[in-house]
Formats: sequence, structure tokens, C-alpha cells
Amino acid sequence: MPELKIIICILISLLLAGCGRISDAPDRRIVTGNVTLNGSPLEGGVIRFLPQPSGPIAAGKIRDGKYEVTNKGGVPLGKHKVEIKGTPILPEDTTGMSLGEIDAATKPAINVPEKYYKDSQLEATVEAGHDPFNVDFELKD
Repeated sequence: MPELKIIICILISLLLAGCGRISDAPDRRIVTGNVTLNGSPLEGGVIRFLPQPSGPIAAGKIRDGKYEVTNKGGVPLGKHKVEIKGTPILPEDTTGMSLGEIDAATKPAINVPEKYYKDSQLEATVEAGHDPFNVDFELKD
């Protein structure tokens, strides 16, 4: 019977070891920055970081020329292709507004040149660290 107790203890130890925090998810870092178009802050848009050659995409909203990517801990570390596209700009506070009022108050998307989102040549390399990593983008027509 003592052998059975030893075997049970070994099996429990192996099961507990398999429940550790080992993950194949990439290390990430919060990324922040500014986006300007022809010298003016991009009023509204979206920014996407696409790991090269592959990996999970990270994205964030651009509002008044500023962005912050925090979802799932931020952007995976390493080299990225970056895509930036203008989006419609919703009112900051829509409390109590009807859909028609929201639609009327929504500003149209800023026209960002396709070269920044379709076959974008923008790049960023996110390095390891604890503080937010800052990357600014200056777009031109």
C-alpha cells in the first residue's frame, strides 16, 4: 500500500506542475504615441501593429492625435508593420442621444492616404521594458 501512496503523490505532483503559468503567448508592452497628418493631429482613426513575419495583431483607437494600445498587455515585442486609417469621429458623450442625434453629431473620417494602411511601409520595433513604449507617426499626403 505505501507504493500506491507514492504513485498517487507523484501523479498529483505531475498534474500540479502542468498547471503552471507557462504560456506560449508573446511578451507584450503598452505602446503610446502621437499621429499627425500634414502637421495636424489626426482627429480620429485606428492604428494596427502587425508582427513580422507573423503573430497576434494589436490595435488601438486614435483620438485627437493620440493613441494607446493596452489590450492584452499591449503590442507583442519585436518588429511590426504599422497601418493607420481614419475613422468616423463619434461624439465623446452620447448619453441620452438618439441614434439620429449621434449620426448627425458624428464627423466623417479623415481621409488618410492609402499608403499608410494599404500596403503600408510604416514600421515600428517594440522593445522590452516596463514603462509604455512611445512611437510617433508623422503622415503626409
